[in-house]
Amino acid sequence: MKIKLSSLLITLALIAGTLAACYPVSGDSEYRTLPLGTGTLAPVLVETEPSVSSDIPDETTLSAPETTEAIPDETTAESDVTTEADTAEETTEEAPVIVTYEYDVIEDKRELGEIGGQKYYAVIRYPALTGLDDAAKQEKLNTTIMQHAVIQYQNLLPNASELISSKTAVSYEITSAEVTYMGNGLVSARSEGVIDQADDTSDLRFAYSIILDLSTGRDISLKKIYSDFGAVMKLFTSGKFKQISGEDSLLSSISLEKLMENYKYYAQYNDYPETYFTQDSLVIILDTDKENGFFAEFSIPLAEVGDCLQRSPTK
Repeated sequence: MKIKLSSLLITLALIAGTLAACYPVSGDSEYRTLPLGTGTLAPVLVETEPSVSSDIPDETTLSAPETTEAIPDETTAESDVTTEADTAEETTEEAPVIVTYEYDVIEDKRELGEIGGQKYYAVIRYPALTGLDDAAKQEKLNTTIMQHAVIQYQNLLPNASELISSKTAVSYEITSAEVTYMGNGLVSARSEGVIDQADDTSDLRFAYSIILDLSTGRDISLKKIYSDFGAVMKLFTSGKFKQISGEDSLLSSISLEKLMENYKYYAQYNDYPETYFTQDSLVIILDTDKENGFFAEFSIPLAEVGDCLQRSPTK
């Protein structure tokens, strides 16, 4: 009987040990059991990281934290940002395009006739471009400039031969000729001269200009230079132009409206004042009376008149 009880106690002890090994121990550790075998059955503890609280909300229920700071719209933010590159590009577009150029002044001296042993001449001077890479283009440009100078002479002094025949001394001379601008597909030139007639008390002074297409070598009509000459007239009569030649007292004796009066029907008659460009300005030549030097020139910055032009150093 004692043997049976001992056997029973041993059996119960083994069962109790096995059950104890299958339950976790307290603390932040977990265990794993050794494989059943002949060795001693005991739990083996493995250190792990402390457990993390499980009360973190599900991602699908998360919402952005409230904030009082306005978040700009991406498209607005991008359009409102001006970079140095953007600024440089805008400046480049508005800046005049300039081409380095050189020119000679050609003189064409023509005898008009003789009175009492005194010879009288027409001296036609005009600028001629030099050093362009395209020789054919250079020749075409210079030919157009030369022809324009001859036509101006013929228009300004059409009766030279008759005057000499009637013993009226007369001479014609271009006193200055220059290229005022070249670049952005344009060439601009200006000439100034005088007609000296014996029966007149003063010399007749004049100035004219020409704008050419740099690619074709042809004269550009002023109708194709201006897009809104009416607006140009308003700028002039409102005092936006600056007088750069002529009598200093001109505007004290004649109004701006009167100076521009000859061109109020420009659209019907395709009649515009002589016009030329400099690097940064538009210049117009207006006729005046003898007391005011026969003509005067007025300029305006291209930045102020650009919207009224189809072609210019900046377009």
